[in-house]
Amino acid sequence: MRPQTFSWTCSACALDWVLKSTGLVAPSHTRLETINQIGYPENINPTWGLMDASGPALREVYASYDQGTEQGWLDFDTVYELAQRTTGQMSGSAWYHWIALRGVTGAALWIANSAPGYKGIYDVLTQTDFERLGPFSVVLLK
Repeated sequence: MRPQTFSWTCSACALDWVLKSTGLVAPSHTRLETINQIGYPENINPTWGLMDASGPALREVYASYDQGTEQGWLDFDTVYELAQRTTGQMSGSAWYHWIALRGVTGAALWIANSAPGYKGIYDVLTQTDFERLGPFSVVLLK
């Protein structure tokens, strides 16, 4: 994933990655378009980033493409199991950062991270890091 330009756009970067990787949008779709789809400035802005960490604005974007989603505050084992069959995005409340789920690698989650190295995380999220940075709000595609 290409790094984010602004600190407050991680949710838009993760959403953009999922939209492109699943073919819901064309590769030419821009992050600015994604920010506008989320709803700038009422749902995402430079002061707070994504306004609601449970992700209703993200889910509305997916719904605009007729893509169903589910949201929950999930534990590592549940996310690990689900990441083997679907994608989505998630944010740790102690991390205050959104990433996209690519799948699993070994015993860890394989992620698309627009801020590589932030709080020591690059493209793998271990269970130890998950516990340190959570709880996690997870928006998964159905």
